[in-house]
Amino acid sequence: DQTKASITEIKADKTTAKANGSDAITYIVKVMKNNQPEANHSVTFSTNFGNLGGNSNTQIVKTDKDGRATVKLTSGVAGNAVVSAKVSEVNTEVKAPEVKFFSVLSIDSNVSIIGTSANGALPNIWLRYGQFKLTAKGGDGKYQWRSQDPSVASVDALTGRVTLLKKGTTTIEVVSGDNQTAMYTINTPTKFISVETQNKVVYSDAEATCRMNNARLPSSTSELKDVYNKWGAANSYEGYKGKKTITAWTQQTEDDKQKGWTSTFDIVTKNEIPSNGSNSKVHVNKANAFAVCVR
Repeated sequence: DQTKASITEIKADKTTAKANGSDAITYIVKVMKNNQPEANHSVTFSTNFGNLGGNSNTQIVKTDKDGRATVKLTSGVAGNAVVSAKVSEVNTEVKAPEVKFFSVLSIDSNVSIIGTSANGALPNIWLRYGQFKLTAKGGDGKYQWRSQDPSVASVDALTGRVTLLKKGTTTIEVVSGDNQTAMYTINTPTKFISVETQNKVVYSDAEATCRMNNARLPSSTSELKDVYNKWGAANSYEGYKGKKTITAWTQQTEDDKQKGWTSTFDIVTKNEIPSNGSNSKVHVNKANAFAVCVR
């Protein structure tokens, strides 16, 4: 009945918002009378969830010269909302389509190390090809992951599993289906450990290989034990799959140089030489271990 002021349309500017108390969904209704926009007419908005105009579930707004009335809906908690509007001359509520508020998207600062199942901060000593899983929460639960520098660390787009590839820094980004974004910064580690030869080599070749890569041999077995304790056995990771053993040379002490031997540590089996009270070490002039380098 166009002789009475009535609502001819109700529109929301978006269908989802963040449940952070400030991200708002804006509703506009149009009021017409005698086929003309009706100015200065009161519209009563109400919602079954969230807050209209900041703090209430109802709000009365006057139309502008174009017959339009506007209201904003926010929420501090996740949930679904239906906003309705009505005018006094026609006592029928006009409902807008349901909208959703999603909790704010975030990435847990604790990571899950694949090789140890330990949860905590990302270690500042990395094993090349070491992997950990990031966990997102909030949003609509549908996540897509990407790395800003995949040469430093790549990430599986669907699972959030990160693979460390070289010493450096990058940011991992997750986007939820409701278009929120969260970031996790991977900072450059103090040390980066990598296996640089396909096969076992003599000590001098291992030393030269590390030098060529702007790296060095591990200073002692404790440096490698530290990596093992933080990342688990190297063959837990794709990059070392099928390797039953990766014995690593460590730097010779002055005494070792006299004797032509040095200590080794296996980053798969954890086997250490010397061990069990023995003081005999590994001879350096045979291809007894891999070039495992520290950057």
